[in-house]
Amino acid sequence: MGRLPRLLLLAATVFAVACEDDFSPKSDFTPKLAVFAVLDPAQPHQTVRLMWSYDAEVGAVTMPLTETQVREADVRIVRGGETYVFHDTTLVAGDGATVRAWINHDLHPLPDRQYTLRVEVPGSQRVSSDITLPSRVYVRGDLVRPDTGVATIRVTHGVNAFTNRPAAFYFRMWVELEKWNQGDPFFVRGEIPLRHLAATDTWIYPTPDREEEAIWSVNMLRQIADGMVAPGDSILTRRVIINAYALERNFYSYYKIVRGFEDPRSVRLDRPDISFIDGGLGLFGGMVEDSVVYNYFRFIRD
Repeated sequence: MGRLPRLLLLAATVFAVACEDDFSPKSDFTPKLAVFAVLDPAQPHQTVRLMWSYDAEVGAVTMPLTETQVREADVRIVRGGETYVFHDTTLVAGDGATVRAWINHDLHPLPDRQYTLRVEVPGSQRVSSDITLPSRVYVRGDLVRPDTGVATIRVTHGVNAFTNRPAAFYFRMWVELEKWNQGDPFFVRGEIPLRHLAATDTWIYPTPDREEEAIWSVNMLRQIADGMVAPGDSILTRRVIINAYALERNFYSYYKIVRGFEDPRSVRLDRPDISFIDGGLGLFGGMVEDSVVYNYFRFIRD
């Protein structure tokens, strides 16, 4: 028998076996506890989200075959000799949907402190994770006139040596106006983009990055501020608010993996590409916020 007939016979045999025993890429499934918790001192309360990883049909991952809701859990965060117990709470999202989370109103995260998350679910292994929040960044903004003659605003931190260096920085800038127009005074605020791409009509804003500074155009600040003034407005005050977030290592690493391609829907919460939970899945991370407020005319000098 020649080579080609032998290959055809082999292919026919494999096909016949496949018809008798359907192939499935699914493997045995064991649920794991998935955690998502980011300590943020700027929030009125600290939140821990829990769910079970779930089995699903191939190609239909949004249709769980197994339980996803965690119905009972003991959630605690320890800082030094202090233990903060989180309570099962039902929250209402902006679209009216209900969200189950574990909440604590007494924990106020502090820079340069270590935190340990412990979660116990009846009948399941305890999961845990440790982080140390980074140091405060003491953000500042300065007017800079480079050789090009185009005035810019340089935003950076004011620390010579960090006790706990952030893994990344996230800088944002806002302009806030207090206006009056035949009624009670009110405030309006707008975030300042880094630049505008006219070809695609896209506004570019900062994102978390390892860079220790961000540069804004003074003309962009002026453009956004002027666009917030309507006919008949009397402007009472103008100010610039600069925010800086210091991200610890776990949070930044998770952000870069899960949000790196700016498509958060492509990654299931319970199937992260990276996990910082011992014995489980997901993230325990944190950040520290710092802000400074300047008079608008510190940067706008006609």
